[in-house]
Amino acid sequence: MKKRYLLGALGLVLLGLGTSACSSQTNNSSKQTTTSKSKKSIEKTDENSSESTKRSRKDLSTGADTQANNSNSNDGKAYGGNFQDSKGYIAIDNVTNVTVKGSDGDDHYALVQGTFSNNDKESVDPTSFFSNHLKVMEKVGKATHDLVLVTTDIENELTPWENQIKEGRKKVEPNMTSNFVIVYKLDPANGAKTNATHYVFDPYDSKFGKSLTVKVYESKTIKKSSNNAGSNSHSDESTDANSSADTSNDTDD
Repeated sequence: MKKRYLLGALGLVLLGLGTSACSSQTNNSSKQTTTSKSKKSIEKTDENSSESTKRSRKDLSTGADTQANNSNSNDGKAYGGNFQDSKGYIAIDNVTNVTVKGSDGDDHYALVQGTFSNNDKESVDPTSFFSNHLKVMEKVGKATHDLVLVTTDIENELTPWENQIKEGRKKVEPNMTSNFVIVYKLDPANGAKTNATHYVFDPYDSKFGKSLTVKVYESKTIKKSSNNAGSNSHSDESTDANSSADTSNDTDD
């Protein structure tokens, strides 16, 4: 009787141990499964987060590009027309075609307006710095034509821009900035076209920057003043302003 009792008790103990072991294995398996799912969930979340970050960066980049492109069309000016080296910096704002009507015939000019910053240790005038670094050409279709800088006192004939033309010939001290207007004559006798809509700025040295093509900002017609240099009798007869001016970097290196 005692033996039966002992065998029965031993069987219950063994059964209890077996059940406990199975339960432990089941729990461990469940934990492993849960852990595996958690890892996959975390990895998936990380991937989504990484992808979201990539998209965000891409969106920011696209937004910046869009903003830059939009700014290029504001105010009808040629933003992006910048050239620089260690001694100076030129920013071209726009180009205006001007016809001066007189009793002895019409004269045609291209007026380049911009800003010059002197980074050199010596003073220099914007006109000299500009002409020493940049060649200006008019572009008609696929053809280009070199233009010659006007060095005479043309401000007496172009009085609406008189002060800026004078500023372009004044010395700029080191670390100072000045606005300028530089004048090029469009002489049909030398092959120039008076109705050019684009101008090309080509650096003599590639280190100064890349070639730039600028669309004409506006076309103006004024009357030639009298022989009195102090006369301000100019008046606009017509203005043909473009809605916007654009610039494009020349891809031909």
